[in-house]
Amino acid sequence: MTLMKRDAVEVSRQFESVKSQAKQLRQSIRDSLSGPVEELKSLVEAYKDAKLHFGGIASEQNINVYLRDIEIKGRDYSAVYKQKALSREIDVECDKAIDILGNVAAPLSKDDLERLAALREQLETLSEVLPEINYEINVNEALNEYERGAYLASALISGRVILYALNQIRGESAEKKVQFLREKGVIGTSGKDVDESILNADRRARNLFSFDLSVFPSSSDALLLLGDGIGILEIVSNVLNAEKKNLEK
Repeated sequence: MTLMKRDAVEVSRQFESVKSQAKQLRQSIRDSLSGPVEELKSLVEAYKDAKLHFGGIASEQNINVYLRDIEIKGRDYSAVYKQKALSREIDVECDKAIDILGNVAAPLSKDDLERLAALREQLETLSEVLPEINYEINVNEALNEYERGAYLASALISGRVILYALNQIRGESAEKKVQFLREKGVIGTSGKDVDESILNADRRARNLFSFDLSVFPSSSDALLLLGDGIGILEIVSNVLNAEKKNLEK
């Protein structure tokens, strides 16, 4: 998975989080002479991080809107009224960023739209044989998030579908699961492409849930995981069909 700049939807959510923190800080400050300086520092750092990502998007999109530089180093912000005033300034800048980012919509390409339509058709066909409705609900949500441009959200949902579905297949590892599927006749003994698709889906999903918070999925990463998710669900449905046939014998 490639290291990508955050997309407009994710950065907008980042600003929304900063704004929420600012509100919580104001509500927690008592009417006294001094307030929680450490919390204020954390708020400013969160704003600066969001502002940095906003600057990258603004540069790419040729947006001539600049957010205020807000810094508290070397300044006395121990007084409550100063802290509240600064948090409100952050609010104003967050609102400005959220408004701009809301208008930065990257339209889906024709290829993406056709791919999403094909995935929806696959999911609709699979829905009749899937063991539970939550598979379909989650994949539909992942598709919707992708259409909105929320690639991180889409990838995370697809990733959990993949890992949950693979967990339903017998075997302690992805390799053992592939071996089990061969033994059950779900995949052929020479089905290397299918083997690789299962192993790659497992690897991509696990990488997504790694502890490297600097990694963000690109649109192609998210679309690949969507395809992985539906592919794994198809395999799971084949396992269920094979087991059903064995019971009927």
